[in-house]
Amino acid sequence: MESDGDEAPPHACGVGHRASHSLPTSAGGRVCLSCAAALLSSAASAPSHHVAHALATLSLALADPAFLAPLRAAHPRLLAAPLAEALAGAAARRDAALAVQACDLAADLAAAVGAPAASELVARLARVLSSGSLVKHLHTVHCLGLLLNSTKDAAAYIGDKLSLFFNLVNDLRLPSDEIRGEILFVLYKLSILNATPWDNVCDNGDVDLSAIGRSLLQLSLEVLLKTQNDAVRLNCVALLLTLAKKGPFDILLLSDPSSINCVEGEESTQRDYMSLNASLVLFAEAIKGSLLSTDLEVQTGTLDLIFHFLSSDANICGLLQTLIDENVADYVFEVLRLSGTRGNNDLLVISSIQVLSLLARSEEKFKEKLAIGLSTLLPVLHYVAEIPFHPVQSHVLRLVWICMVNCSGILSLPQEEQIACTLTAILRRNGNGELGMSSETFILVCSILIEILKSPHAHDIEKLPPFIEEASKYAISSTILHEYDSMLLVPHSLLLLKEALIFCFEGSKDHISGKKDLEDSIIETCGTILLHWLESAVVDGNDEETLAGILQIFQIILSRTSDNKPFKFAELLASSSWFSLSFGFMGLFPTDHVKSAVYLVTCSIVDRVLGCNYGEAIRDAYIFLPSDPTELMYLLGQCSSEDFNLASCQCAILVILYACSFYNERLAADNQILASVEQYILLNGGTFPHEINGSVMLTLLVHLYAFVRGISYRCSIPHSPEAEKTLFRVMTRREWDLLVIRVHPVAVKWLFQKEELMEPLALQMLNFCKTFCEDETVMLSNSSQLLDIQMVAELVLSGETSISLLLVSLLNQIVKEGTEDEVFSVVNVITEILMIFPCTSDQFISCGFVYALRGIYSSSYPSRIKTVCSCLIFSILYSARALTFSQEDEWLALTVKLLEFFSSGIDYASSDQEHKILIGILCLILHHSANKVLVEPAKAIILNNSLVSLMDAIVHEAYAKGPSLFQHNQETAFGEFLILILLLVFFSLRSLNAILEVRIDWQDFLQHSNDAQSFSVLGIPCHDLCCLMHFGPSSIKLIASQCLLELLTRISDQRICLNAELRCSVKYLKSIIAVIEGLVFSEDSKVAGNCGACLSVILGWEKFGSQEKTAVRESKWFRLIMEEFAVALTAPGLTSKSFTNQQKFAANIAVSLLKLTQVPDWLTSLFDSHLISGIVASLSARNVTAEIVNLFSELMAKKYLSQEHIVILHNLFQVCRRQVYEGSSKAQLSEQMVEKVVRNTDDVLALLFGLMPNQYADSGAVQGEQQKLLREIDLFFQESSRREQH
Repeated sequence: MESDGDEAPPHACGVGHRASHSLPTSAGGRVCLSCAAALLSSAASAPSHHVAHALATLSLALADPAFLAPLRAAHPRLLAAPLAEALAGAAARRDAALAVQACDLAADLAAAVGAPAASELVARLARVLSSGSLVKHLHTVHCLGLLLNSTKDAAAYIGDKLSLFFNLVNDLRLPSDEIRGEILFVLYKLSILNATPWDNVCDNGDVDLSAIGRSLLQLSLEVLLKTQNDAVRLNCVALLLTLAKKGPFDILLLSDPSSINCVEGEESTQRDYMSLNASLVLFAEAIKGSLLSTDLEVQTGTLDLIFHFLSSDANICGLLQTLIDENVADYVFEVLRLSGTRGNNDLLVISSIQVLSLLARSEEKFKEKLAIGLSTLLPVLHYVAEIPFHPVQSHVLRLVWICMVNCSGILSLPQEEQIACTLTAILRRNGNGELGMSSETFILVCSILIEILKSPHAHDIEKLPPFIEEASKYAISSTILHEYDSMLLVPHSLLLLKEALIFCFEGSKDHISGKKDLEDSIIETCGTILLHWLESAVVDGNDEETLAGILQIFQIILSRTSDNKPFKFAELLASSSWFSLSFGFMGLFPTDHVKSAVYLVTCSIVDRVLGCNYGEAIRDAYIFLPSDPTELMYLLGQCSSEDFNLASCQCAILVILYACSFYNERLAADNQILASVEQYILLNGGTFPHEINGSVMLTLLVHLYAFVRGISYRCSIPHSPEAEKTLFRVMTRREWDLLVIRVHPVAVKWLFQKEELMEPLALQMLNFCKTFCEDETVMLSNSSQLLDIQMVAELVLSGETSISLLLVSLLNQIVKEGTEDEVFSVVNVITEILMIFPCTSDQFISCGFVYALRGIYSSSYPSRIKTVCSCLIFSILYSARALTFSQEDEWLALTVKLLEFFSSGIDYASSDQEHKILIGILCLILHHSANKVLVEPAKAIILNNSLVSLMDAIVHEAYAKGPSLFQHNQETAFGEFLILILLLVFFSLRSLNAILEVRIDWQDFLQHSNDAQSFSVLGIPCHDLCCLMHFGPSSIKLIASQCLLELLTRISDQRICLNAELRCSVKYLKSIIAVIEGLVFSEDSKVAGNCGACLSVILGWEKFGSQEKTAVRESKWFRLIMEEFAVALTAPGLTSKSFTNQQKFAANIAVSLLKLTQVPDWLTSLFDSHLISGIVASLSARNVTAEIVNLFSELMAKKYLSQEHIVILHNLFQVCRRQVYEGSSKAQLSEQMVEKVVRNTDDVLALLFGLMPNQYADSGAVQGEQQKLLREIDLFFQESSRREQH
């Protein structure tokens, strides 16, 4: 090399080398390649600083394009050999700095010049390293590694690959980590470049590859075991992994089954190599340090190396056992644990889990390790569960499942709860379409949840039921509803559902009660998704395994659930055409397994829907039952007297046919079923083998035959009279029970239409009555299982059966021959029928019911029975129509019998209800007589001296009590009796007007007690009524005021008819008026209404004479009432609360005052134009009543209204009328069901009060009030039209 100042030729160096070897630089100088090559070649002897200067100069020149271009073009190989010699020289001199400089220049030269230089360098360096010790050649080996890593097809330039490989392997024994790391890297690159002995087997001659491999493996593992350098570890692991993939280690470690097949192998013999088992132990020990390295690549590479060996197809049992025995699993779990503190650890997690999954193949050895590492595994489970299709998601799940299966109870309650939560979330996201999952993942999720459900303390996990509820729902919906995409998964989802169901029934009562929501969800799933699958299975021909799984779940629900759930589920199945479906299943899958499963579910359904263990008949015979309904009909029509199996089959067929009848299912045509049943009756005569419960089966046969006959009657299907006679004869002679089986209304109706069965059915009805009396709550439960009172009542109501006649005949018979309890039970049943359908009273009366009851009163039955009968008579009288009372003789006889109870006197202070209810009966007879029926019984009551005397005594007693009478309300014995007597008087007064009107002088009731003798009829004088109104409590005030209104109305009508004078004194009349006026302001609107009506009647007497005028005009209360009324109309907020509800009665009084022959001056001044304008202004369509309209009509007639008032009112009433019409067309008035059957005195009083006229319209009389309002509006319009015409 030379500078610009030399004297040599411009293109040659000072030594005289060829000018072409002198290459220019960008700085203007030149570099002589020959000089440089000579100096580098003599690096072993030349001064090191000269060699270092040359290397530095060449390094700078290589970065100069002016130098590099001609070098590439003309001399690409010129510097390669000298550089190799320079490296060798530096190694010989042990000059590390010079070696590093030469190594760097060689790498730069190969990179800058390319393949020519690189190939030469690789060849020469490989030749150097192929022999001799490498202890001095650290940087030479490093340089070769760099060149192998950067040069394409670098291995092709190595002359003796085998020698190089042997020498490198042999020098792995060198103690230096640096040199071993470099050697390992070169070996790794040779392996990558397929330059190992195993890649060129044909060129190896007689080389022992096994020995080479064993030596390499042993030396590499020893390096890996001893080193603490992560770079060395990385190179070693990379080499081992690369060579392992080529197979040499498989041959070495896995080819000798006798030494590795899960037992200690024999020591390898007379060689210097380690035994195979020792090699396995060395491998296990060597990888531990790498597993705990802080370098992620080292850890991942080590795990991949383990995974490669464990995933080999060869026999890896020995390796597996060694790794587990040497605690490698613990190190892998530690890697997983530490990975949670690092980021970007997904690759590490994947590799670790893959290794653990392979270790798990040895379950016996690995389970203890897995149990210890489970706490580390659970966070990984939660991590991979969040990632869809994570590569090791299923592996983690399998590890958890293996641990739970092999180590029961290893998980704590919080851990099991958290796992259930995580797995439920996986199923939820899959079900919602957010994340998918593999089939293996789904199977493992179901399996783990099943293991949790089976764990001994699962019942103590509070939140487990809701997790299982959600998980099972998503599992079923994602598999059953998409069956064609997940056929293999269906059994697992069904198994999860089954175990969840079993879980619901286990544990203590507290545990079971806390799982009701889960149970309900499972049953709902079965009733929707699974039932839908069954319905489609017959059409689509789905797999048998799924069908069997679903049927097994159904069987568990039907046989093990509590409360009313099994019955409801059985009803759901049966109403979903179960019986037709079941035979479809057996036809689609003609196997014994499916047949037994189907028939067992059918047994359970029948047990639930029919009761009485009728499913047992199917359970006993299902082995012999055919799968074809046609064959069932054929078997039923055979004679089975000598064949018990056939008889059992026939019983099962009868049960199935009868169960079908409730759900409108037919296994054959109606005529075919009828023919088969009739054939069965004719051939077998209704007899059953002694092993079969004949009574129960005969009951079912009776109901089935009755049902088929009832259906065939509708369709006009002919029947066999002989079969009918045979069955009727059996029913009469043998024991059967109408109450033990669920009954079909069609069958019961047909039975009770047959007069030939009156005798056996009477006995059955008597049993029914007894049962009802003993357990009324059960019989009133509206159960669809048994014959109940509701069904009996409906049959009576229909009028198409003879039940009412049968009950009356039965009552007649047991009154003469039966016991008191039997009488009581029959009367109770009839009473309950009337409670349900009061209108059935007419039927019982027409059947001679009154005669039967008279027999009870004529006999010495106890008070208990007579009281019940009295309640029944009252109920019938209350509910029956007037047309049904045509047989008055029977009622007269009964009335006379009842009146006999009053002849001996009554203790009216007693709490005994019998006599009080009798008085209520008399009241109803009198009530009916007002409509011209039961006239003679009513006369017997009205003219009965005992009753008249009783009435007088009670009234006098009440009169004597004075103010203390107020304390005797309905709650006291005397008050209750007094109310009943007053009610009797009221209905008597109304009856008198209807049946004895001509004979009664109503003014007799205006006489004082001292002026006349006691009445010969039931009645109370007006002044006594006023006394009761004044002193009595509200209930007595109400009835007394009603009686007084009735009397005053009759007196007024009679006076008008006869134009008679008033025979009482003015003082007497004033006293009556005074009491009435005081009660107009009563808080009881009904009492106030009655008193207002009484005043209106008395005001109407003013035109008869001077006495009446005097009494009316001297009253000061009328003015007070009107003033209050005026204030209420103009300013409602200023009136008293008691007067607010009585405006309509005040309006009637105002009308009566306006109708007087001489209207009082104060009334004229009160209703001036100003007041009327105020009233009109305060009115609206909502508060207009018929009474107010009537008042304005009268004011208009008396010319109190101006034309302006009339116009305003006319418009207002038009609006009001339109609203009434619109309301009538849109509103649906709900009819309240009024209980019309009495059980005690309170019921009697309530119903009698309801029969009294109501002067105050309540919500029940809205429609009548509206009609009355429309009439009054029409009258107002007519009056206004007449006024306009005049």
